[in-house]
Amino acid sequence: MSNFSKQDVTLLLTKLKQGDKNSQEELIKVLYNELRSYAGNVLKKENPTITFQATELVNEAYLRMFDSQNLDWNDKSHFISTAIIVMRRFLVDHARKKHSDKRIPKNAINPIEEQSLKTSELEIDIVALDEALEKLEKLDARQARIVELRFFGGLSETQIGEILNISRSTVNREWMLAKMWLLHQIKNS
Repeated sequence: MSNFSKQDVTLLLTKLKQGDKNSQEELIKVLYNELRSYAGNVLKKENPTITFQATELVNEAYLRMFDSQNLDWNDKSHFISTAIIVMRRFLVDHARKKHSDKRIPKNAINPIEEQSLKTSELEIDIVALDEALEKLEKLDARQARIVELRFFGGLSETQIGEILNISRSTVNREWMLAKMWLLHQIKNS
């Protein structure tokens, strides 16, 4: 299974587009461990209050990706990057839902209580990062994509360069610029 090439995955994706349901099962068998690795990388970085595992994150991404009628991935890189986007959206939705359950109207909080209110770092970081990332996407789509693949996918600079068809040094430079911009946005939000 692990000896499948990018061309083999592209062939499976082509068959899937043509309606071959067996190719969907084969595709997941081929890419499952890789997707699970990316999900594990993201979850390792997050707050320990997360109650689900990498397997659950991949399964949720799978359900969301294949629940759609639009199964139109061009190649392995496109499929993997789409899965990472879906995992990002799931994590953000999860954090927002947990955060909304704890939300207290600002006019109901006095300054002393405000200091004692704590929410998990995950909720604040993921939601704030997602909002800042949406702003960055409007300014520089490639930088936003690099952050998404790096943070939510745990991909290396080399892997991102392959997916985006740019050099590793360009990925590194764009990653550094995007990180500085995002940190500024998050601190000032």
